[in-house]
Amino acid sequence: MKKVQIGFIGAGGFISAQHLLTVRDSRIMDIRAIADLDEQRLESHASAMEVGYTTTDYKEVLGDPKVDLVIIGTKQDLHARFIVESLDAGKWVLCEKPMSETDEETQAVMAAEHRNSGKLAIGFNRRFAPAYTETKLLMQSVKRPWYVNYRLMAPNPGKQTEDSFYKGRPRILYEGCHILDLVCWLLDSAPRRVFMTGDTCQNNCCILEYPDDSQVSFMCGSMGSFCHWKEYMEVFGAYTSISINDFVDMRVRGFEGQFDRVFPPHMGEHAEEVRKYGFDFYEAYKTAEVYQYRDLWAKHGMAIEQVKRPVAVGFDVHEYGPVNPDVGTFGSDKGWIPSVEHFVACYLNGDEPRNADGKAGALSTSVAMALIQSMETGHPVEMK
Repeated sequence: MKKVQIGFIGAGGFISAQHLLTVRDSRIMDIRAIADLDEQRLESHASAMEVGYTTTDYKEVLGDPKVDLVIIGTKQDLHARFIVESLDAGKWVLCEKPMSETDEETQAVMAAEHRNSGKLAIGFNRRFAPAYTETKLLMQSVKRPWYVNYRLMAPNPGKQTEDSFYKGRPRILYEGCHILDLVCWLLDSAPRRVFMTGDTCQNNCCILEYPDDSQVSFMCGSMGSFCHWKEYMEVFGAYTSISINDFVDMRVRGFEGQFDRVFPPHMGEHAEEVRKYGFDFYEAYKTAEVYQYRDLWAKHGMAIEQVKRPVAVGFDVHEYGPVNPDVGTFGSDKGWIPSVEHFVACYLNGDEPRNADGKAGALSTSVAMALIQSMETGHPVEMK
């Protein structure tokens, strides 16, 4: 079987913890090259896994005829530039989000996508999260409009320090874009009007109105506690509802013959316990992990207490240690692995990818920019 040769541009924390491991463990991919400015990081990867070569010059990767597909994981201010250069080099490209930060960058990416035959995928992995693909499938039988409520809320003190790359950057763009893409994908539509309140960089409440009168309320911010799960989605239709706690606990109501589901965590760690004990185990185990670092968070004024549910469910979370050494942090299946594997399989088979393309990347950026405009003016913004 032919293996797709992957070249990485940027190998920071997220790429190292997710996409590099996906490629390393794949039956259809090889790590052909890793480009990064951090030589120590390159040496670490080269010694820990099979890598064709490493380099501090990304152009070496783009000029390599054996590289089939490029994965871009740099800081977001370089995404658009590297997408354009990679597509022009004849590669298929998977780039982390957001695709672009300005209208000019968006236009440059879309022009490059148009003039080249290589496919572009933006790293909106939630489209491939098992709980969300199930939700979209079930909701297809429900008449519009739908009402969707989404919460993405977790503290991020490290991203607002003076030396942070994200200092002064709006969270609705660098993280909220994930959910803006998700709800447009779920509704198969772009919003007609948007409104946002809050502050410039961290905490926002958004309303998105769609042409079929569907509505989305989206709370995106850095309030709350690390002891509480980060993401929650509710979808309401006529006499139907679906709610999902952190991609794990899916509660289905109003669908004949359909019942609740529990999805195993990322990379299957403690899947048996989560299936047996449900979301209580997932939440308690995840918080016990956070509890180990309570002294660190105390410096930020955060109280970290372990989750203790009112009703005992038959397990002691402290009896369960780590399982997979590659799982740096216990968490849910947000679709990271299937999103990459699907894109690469489409390269091999000549199929059209279901990943978010340049048009979807452009939409998420434009919606984020319209929301920022709405917050600055205090008025709803009509989408073009």
